[in-house]
Amino acid sequence: MPPAEPDARTHAKNHVITVSQERILGMIGNGRAHDPDFAHVLRLIRLLLRVEVDQQSIQIRRQLDTILHASKDATAEQIDAASKDLTTDIRSILIRANYVELAEADVESAFTRQSLIQLSLRVDRKLWNRSIIFARGRHIDSDVVRTWFGFRKKTIRIEVFDRLFLYVEHKQKIRTRQKPNATMGPPSFYVRLFENIPVADMEMLFPNCAVAMRTVDKGLMFGPAIFAIVGISAVIRSSWFALYDCARWQLGIDQTPPNIPGGALAAIGGGFLALAVWGYTQFGRYQKMRMRYLKILADMILYRMLDRDMGAATRILDEASEEDAKESILAYRFLLDGASTEQALDAKIERWLQEQFKVEIDFEVDDALAKLKRLGIASCTDGVWTVTTPRDALPHLLSQWNDLAK
Repeated sequence: MPPAEPDARTHAKNHVITVSQERILGMIGNGRAHDPDFAHVLRLIRLLLRVEVDQQSIQIRRQLDTILHASKDATAEQIDAASKDLTTDIRSILIRANYVELAEADVESAFTRQSLIQLSLRVDRKLWNRSIIFARGRHIDSDVVRTWFGFRKKTIRIEVFDRLFLYVEHKQKIRTRQKPNATMGPPSFYVRLFENIPVADMEMLFPNCAVAMRTVDKGLMFGPAIFAIVGISAVIRSSWFALYDCARWQLGIDQTPPNIPGGALAAIGGGFLALAVWGYTQFGRYQKMRMRYLKILADMILYRMLDRDMGAATRILDEASEEDAKESILAYRFLLDGASTEQALDAKIERWLQEQFKVEIDFEVDDALAKLKRLGIASCTDGVWTVTTPRDALPHLLSQWNDLAK
């Protein structure tokens, strides 16, 4: 069965700003090149928001260290509470980086879709304690799949995640009866960041993923076994009867010794030998097919994985800082043109990005304005937002930067 194509419904716009910060800064300063305070304010906005992200990074590392190096007196409840706090902070960073958490229904739907590379996979989620599955950016791509046992090619449209972040905490091993007082080790974590992942192939990236043979492969491999056994049995059926009569005589059921043809035992031995050779050949085919499946799985993980463990976390932190800065400087720049409502500012920024860079996004204007308000350079009165001028904002932001050094 070919993979299911994505729905024809129009997908919601992505929140991520795909244009780099440097390109935005290069275009956004047009008309304000004569104002040096403007460039200084933008630089301080970026630095202060980066400090916020770094503080969250320190908190995540501290919580992780608490979990992995918990004292012997720490209870399972205390470790579980620390793990919950860690999960909450990771979610917060991912949201700042404009990732969107996949609902359980979306995950189950991806698991039930037919894989593009025709693998049968099983994921044992019972071994997980908790998990975080976030994606950022979706687009529709096309791929060629084979149908009718490979004799026909078909081009289909597939839904692809631009980024996929997986965080899985495995359950701790349960104490055995032989060692009821043994110290339980710290939980293990699976952290991966992938790019350009088809939604239908998402399940092969999870831990505890086992590769199984498809039904069609089982039929092609083991179906001929039935015909082989039936064929060999038909050839040596007279020898089977002779062997049966010999067994009855040996057990004392029959008193008359059987009349066994000279070649009966040789025919039976040859039949078993043929079955053994055929079975060994089929087992070799099975191992070869299994290795091919495992190679497909390994290639998928290797070539689509951007980073793992702390490297993946560091990338997310960098992306969070990047998205924070781009959203804030865009909101600040366009509010300098005049007071605006949230909806009007959102439409103005989205239109500017479309005109300048040919990108369509759902700009998170509420998040951007909240950052400017937190920095103390934006305010809202009766639904209308305004920002302080670069000359007035500069000493205020410098004061915050200097306070960090105290």
